[in-house]
Amino acid sequence: MTDYILNLLTLIIIMSMITLCLNVIIGYIGYLHLGLVGIWAVGSYAYALMAVHGFPFFVAMLGGGIFAGAAGLLLGLPTLRLKSHYFGIASLGLMYIVYSLLLNLTDLTRGPLGIPGILRPTLFGISFSGPAMYFVLTLAVSLVVGFLLYRILKSPFGKILETIREDEIAAKALGKNTYAYKLQAFVLSSFFVGIISALSASYFQYISPTGFQVEQLIFFLAALMVGGAGSFWGGIVGAFVLLTIQELTRFIPLTPNAVGPVRTMIYALLLIFVMLYKPDGLMGKKMKVYQR
Repeated sequence: MTDYILNLLTLIIIMSMITLCLNVIIGYIGYLHLGLVGIWAVGSYAYALMAVHGFPFFVAMLGGGIFAGAAGLLLGLPTLRLKSHYFGIASLGLMYIVYSLLLNLTDLTRGPLGIPGILRPTLFGISFSGPAMYFVLTLAVSLVVGFLLYRILKSPFGKILETIREDEIAAKALGKNTYAYKLQAFVLSSFFVGIISALSASYFQYISPTGFQVEQLIFFLAALMVGGAGSFWGGIVGAFVLLTIQELTRFIPLTPNAVGPVRTMIYALLLIFVMLYKPDGLMGKKMKVYQR
């Protein structure tokens, strides 16, 4: 039972941190980022390929972050000048492009077979293969990433991102290069997704293209809506709530075919409740709206 709880907490931390990175784009600059899962896949595969070829854990983790950041840069350069749903559609295209590449670059990615045997690390002579030690490693890395993101988002840089979200024309009038700030935020978010990808790949010890599809994107978007976009803690709380509900459904006496529809129904009811009674999310802060 203890191992089950530790594994669940580890998964919650990983998914919470990815949702937090998504919040940087959706919550702080107000862009509908639908390419998150594609960037997550790039970081995961970069880490996995380096790890199975013998690179040290932190080197492979940094490699995952760099490749994911590069993917974010390649996506952001041509698309961040787009507005509203146009950016969302363009970013969604990245997910399908990455998925197609993962399936067809069989010499590199093994195609639909995926990459097995991603061992959990041994650092300084200490094995982190067990649930307790891997939970400690995940918590430590996530605290560092969370602290860095918190400091960045609470800095003047973060305030400029919020200004862009509220009124980009006003930010330009103040002499700010809004495109450069948005691009920096996009690359920064992608880099940290790549760092967390190392934890997720090591956690599952196997990755394949089927693990990076629309279903995962819907989870992250729902978690952010429930928790509250624009609040630092929103994505973290939302992911915790959704994963807790998901695990609780395991204890409901249902047939295997009914588990998926029941989870979907519960998610839908929760989203309806949040939209009706907490439209800014459980932890959301209201966007500044200037009215007479």
